[in-house]
Amino acid sequence: MSALTNPEVFGGTSPRLRVAADGTCRSCKRCRQKKVRCDGHLPACHACRSRGRSCDYPRDGRKTATRSRAADIRSLQSQIEELKAQLNTNNAAESRADIQTADLQSEIPSNMSNSCNQAPQTLPQPICDRDNPDQDLDLATSSPNIVNPMQQPSAIQWPLEFPDDDGDAGAISPNPMTGSGQSHFYGTTSLLHESPTGKESTRDEGIMHESARFLIPDIQNRLIAYAAVSKQRELVLHSSPSVSMNIDFDGIQMDLAMHLLDLHWNRLHYLYLLTYRPAIMDSLINNGPYVNKLLLNAIYLQSSLWSDRDSLRSNPLDPSTTGMTFYHRFKSLLFEHIDQPSLPTVVALLICGSCLIQYGKQNAGWTFCGMGYRMIMDLGYHLDLRKEASQTGANSVTLAIDIEIQRRVYWGAYASDKFQSLFLGRPPAMHESDGNIPHEYLDSYEELEAWSPYKDSEATTLDESIPHYQCRPAYALSTFQHLLQLSRITAQIIDEFYTFKSTQSSETVLLQARSEIRARLSQWTTRLPIHLLFNPETDDTPPPYQVNLHTTYWTLHILLEQAFLIQNHFEFILDPSAQEEGRKLCIQAALRIWKLVEAYKEAFSLRHAHYDLSYAIYSAVIVMLQHFDKSHRDHPDYLDCIRFFWLAIVEYQKLTSHIGWKKPFEQLRKLMRKVKKSNRQTGRGEQAVTIPGDSVTITTTQARPADEVPGPNTFDELYLDASWDDTCFDPMNDTLIDDSIFADGTLFGLFMQH
Repeated sequence: MSALTNPEVFGGTSPRLRVAADGTCRSCKRCRQKKVRCDGHLPACHACRSRGRSCDYPRDGRKTATRSRAADIRSLQSQIEELKAQLNTNNAAESRADIQTADLQSEIPSNMSNSCNQAPQTLPQPICDRDNPDQDLDLATSSPNIVNPMQQPSAIQWPLEFPDDDGDAGAISPNPMTGSGQSHFYGTTSLLHESPTGKESTRDEGIMHESARFLIPDIQNRLIAYAAVSKQRELVLHSSPSVSMNIDFDGIQMDLAMHLLDLHWNRLHYLYLLTYRPAIMDSLINNGPYVNKLLLNAIYLQSSLWSDRDSLRSNPLDPSTTGMTFYHRFKSLLFEHIDQPSLPTVVALLICGSCLIQYGKQNAGWTFCGMGYRMIMDLGYHLDLRKEASQTGANSVTLAIDIEIQRRVYWGAYASDKFQSLFLGRPPAMHESDGNIPHEYLDSYEELEAWSPYKDSEATTLDESIPHYQCRPAYALSTFQHLLQLSRITAQIIDEFYTFKSTQSSETVLLQARSEIRARLSQWTTRLPIHLLFNPETDDTPPPYQVNLHTTYWTLHILLEQAFLIQNHFEFILDPSAQEEGRKLCIQAALRIWKLVEAYKEAFSLRHAHYDLSYAIYSAVIVMLQHFDKSHRDHPDYLDCIRFFWLAIVEYQKLTSHIGWKKPFEQLRKLMRKVKKSNRQTGRGEQAVTIPGDSVTITTTQARPADEVPGPNTFDELYLDASWDDTCFDPMNDTLIDDSIFADGTLFGLFMQH
């Protein structure tokens, strides 16, 4: 008897008899899956044994199936009825909650956004440990010296859900809003991307449709109240040493730290609204997740440029060393944070990178900002996270704060990227098509917050000539929203006229693009709200960032027209009439910038002007000098305008000692020498303008008033640092400069190093 048929080898039971005995199938699992005939032998069939595989005989369902009984059916039906009753009860409770919410809304004044004293008194307050940012935020502090008026539990839950609008976050992989800073975004082309299933997408759409009944004003009121209470609690830092002594300012004295923070909130914060003050200051007090030492040192470094305290210099005799201690500290901390992307690290990189331009460290600044832009994408902050609100168990106020911060960081970075690209002559890193973040901000507390210039009682030098400034509303949000529109136009100008592809475009395409951008600029100014309109001839001067809004608008006009006036920039040359039209528009824009900067200088001085304003000044004076031969006789104030701009630039260099303006200063000196060469003498009374370090005199044709004392109006009375005089231009080089210095688009990348 062979081994295959020996019953002693296989247990002495035939396969067919064993099926009836133990209830297993006649075919093994592998043969059933492959749909081949199985001999049914035990413990292994011939096919499995020949291939050395395990052989498993599954149970025969026909032998183990049980029939449904009437009692079981009745039990299931009763369970279904119980579930229906519970659903009806929940719906009734939900309806009552909606009625209570509506009643509460009717009690909230319509001008809630304009009042800080009518904040909802059930607002949860954030407290978070920086090492454990996942915990819910609560504004209540562990210090007994801070009185929190909102510690009572809320009787009504305020869900944070938003009605859907344009834009779809689509496939977020994974959820980037985890609070831990460790979640990363991967797009659809990545192998790490996880697409949601059809059921999940349908569920998201249903949830968003259902959430349309929740009103955004509720969330706005909560955020406004949160901002108001946070602002009030900042006063405790100055009046309660027991509170401030527990705050880690990264090793610097509390008074100096608060001085630099106050400078940031008063001037620099309003440029792009990158920093969300309530969350940062609350995290500073309560060790929360929205600030770290890297961000603190970035703010210290940036604010140092606007401080009048000599103690901030590493070398008391060298103004260019102001704040360098914070820069070195920033670089040492960066190694600890670069491997762990987080929101405060993103903001720190953007702030530090932007201010390094004024230190003459353009390459480092561009690199830091680039890291910040990449980190935004890595964390998924370029995607609309409102749909994640319905899928997270986070505290509703915490989620509202996260969404508000995300919007401010993304759009602040977007605007900053466009203008830095303009200043440095680099292609933008962020593109609007890469994200779908709504541009409306929910917390409007800063819109009507009172603003007046910051005054430091401990400043080393004070400018007594600056008049008293009347406090006025900040209009921070509306100003930035219109600046954001200009940043979009800036991106289009760069893409259409200052890239390699633009030099090969046809004349028809480029002229059509110019017409479109002209229309966009015209539409921008016609849609400007009344409170942002500014006529320097009649109106009081608004805050500096609002003046920058208008100077930026006119600078874009210059940048747009100059692209067609620069020699050899395109492969074609406009006809004389078209060139004349563009030249007149440039001169008109430069004259408008003159009046705006003049009003700014009288109200605030140029000591703390941001480089946005400096770029406008340089652009205007370069245009005035470039077109001097053809335009100065058409405008009686032409030479006065040039004189004002030159004095303003020299004053700015004297007061700030920033080393980041070497290239534009050199270009201006060359152009001033060109004007001297082509305009040595005029007919009527001469007014002389002398360049420091050069024997260059520009004369005007403007007649002197009868009562004016004749004599030259020189720049020699103004001090110019010797290092500038030695490095900017060789006064012995008397070569005539022609328009070839504009061949590479001088205004585009004006602040870039050689």
